Amino acid sequence: MADATRDFFHSLARRGHDPRLKAIGAGSVRFDVSRAGQVDHWLVSIGDGDVTVAEEPTGGDAVVRADRAVFDRIASGEAYFLTTVLRGEATVEGSPRIFAVIRRLFPPPPPSGARRRGGGDA
Repeated sequence: MADATRDFFHSLARRGHDPRLKAIGAGSVRFDVSRAGQVDHWLVSIGDGDVTVAEEPTGGDAVVRADRAVFDRIASGEAYFLTTVLRGEATVEGSPRIFAVIRRLFPPPPPSGARRRGGGDA
């Protein structure tokens, strides 16, 4: 069975350097992803465009919290990160500067036809 969340964070770790993130300088985001009473923690650190990922329960200039089903949809591109935050399906706390940049880590919004058919981000 595919694990969209784990695959997403592993792909970020393999990315290594992302020039789109260079402008933010340095910062980190902790993702707290919950399922069935358990919480997985992923700390994504960005420094001059270099991306590192660790499973850490503390830290982060910003913290994103979401249920695993919601985050799986975000990580797989079925839902758009910003839309889930605006709907209250995911929350973000901390640095607004980091929040503006972490949107770039995720797949782009699904095509509008896919949103209508799949019921995702209408």
